[in-house]
Amino acid sequence: MTSRFLSNSLAGLAGMALHKVAGIATSVALARMLGAEQFGVYAFVGTLVFLLGFLTDLGMERVLTRELAAKQSEAAALLSNALALKVVLGLSVAGLGAVLGKLLALDSVSYRCLLLALGALPLGFDLLARAYFQSRLEVAAYYRISLVGSVSFLALVGLCWWWEASVVGVFVAGLANALGVGALFLRSLRARVRFGWSLVPARVRMLLAEGFQVGLLGLLFTIALRIDQVILYHLRGAEEVGQYAAAVRLTEALGILPEAVMLSLFPLLAAAHTSDPQRFRRRYRLGFRYLAAAAVPLALICTFAGAELLELVFGAKYRTAAPAVAWLSWNMLLSFLGAVYLNVYLIQSLYRLLIGVSTVCTLLNIGLNFLWIPTYGLSGAAAATVVSTLVGFGLWFVFPFTRGAVADCVREGTRAFVAGAAGGLAALAWPTTSGAVCAAVATGVYLTTLPLLGGLRWADVRRVTAR
Repeated sequence: MTSRFLSNSLAGLAGMALHKVAGIATSVALARMLGAEQFGVYAFVGTLVFLLGFLTDLGMERVLTRELAAKQSEAAALLSNALALKVVLGLSVAGLGAVLGKLLALDSVSYRCLLLALGALPLGFDLLARAYFQSRLEVAAYYRISLVGSVSFLALVGLCWWWEASVVGVFVAGLANALGVGALFLRSLRARVRFGWSLVPARVRMLLAEGFQVGLLGLLFTIALRIDQVILYHLRGAEEVGQYAAAVRLTEALGILPEAVMLSLFPLLAAAHTSDPQRFRRRYRLGFRYLAAAAVPLALICTFAGAELLELVFGAKYRTAAPAVAWLSWNMLLSFLGAVYLNVYLIQSLYRLLIGVSTVCTLLNIGLNFLWIPTYGLSGAAAATVVSTLVGFGLWFVFPFTRGAVADCVREGTRAFVAGAAGGLAALAWPTTSGAVCAAVATGVYLTTLPLLGGLRWADVRRVTAR
């Protein structure tokens, strides 16, 4: 079980990284091929369909993963309802999107692109397939298919470029690719589970009710992560947004680590939640311990060597965003920990409370951005993100039924926090002005101190996966 946990997490990490590489390569190819105007059409239609996709995907992936992990004998019935519901929602939202396109009075090219993109909505079985493979600790099977889809679309874009196709041709290629990838996912699922295509009212109500709440929560997170750039653009202009976006991209890229861990940890937590509460708590406590242990050195490196990293990745003109990187790196630490306790609350079905706290944090974030950006610019935007996240973390101590998990979070992260403080103080005392040297000193002291404090133990991995 230990080897499966580790291999599943590594497969998830590798799959996410390769997806990002393929996505960047596709965006670069499209931007160069289409030119600014047609690429703008592509981006606009993609954004519109992404927002409409919320109504087809909701938050069913997380709900379905939880149910499949906890009720493995009911996999066929769960998948039958989820897949049928996905098709019904996809067709309904495609019709809604077509009407919306008319109401927006889109030009003929944009409208044709929209119709082609909407045609792929009923075929989007990827998230439901990921839920199944995640519940079985087999995410490698998911990424084998999804990466084929990403690479095949990139190849189709290359052919469109070769044939000098327009943006409409790109969307035709995208629809064909979606059809092929959807068929591959269905074939893979069918080989493992003999599901049908049925809608049982009770299961549909559960998927819709809980999925909508999880999806709304995800939408709030998306708003909180992006609204600062909109406000920064309005108050300080495009150049400062570009600087800030570089800082955001740098720190967000590291966020694939907790995502990869949760691909394995979430189904283990869901399976133990009701059957063995002690094992459930032990597993999420170890999740806190090791995600904190991973996040602190990354935050130290970004804090001390942020300017050098920005120059290396984006170029010398982005070095001035280093203060924002420092702020956001510590928000990254909170995000690593949040990946565990927020999923614990999802498993416990605390949807309304999650939405309430997220709404408070989002509103606070917006208010602080308007308050601090005029004076502090991108550093103010980054600080607003950190403060609103800290307030959200603190709010979980208010409620008796959520207090235990965040208290465990603090306890399990203490060793990493202490080792990080030792590393930070050592770097500040080191006689050098080089950020890279300071980062190396801080990381070295941290890695030396953490094992001495008992923060790294191989036996813990076996405890996470113990049945």
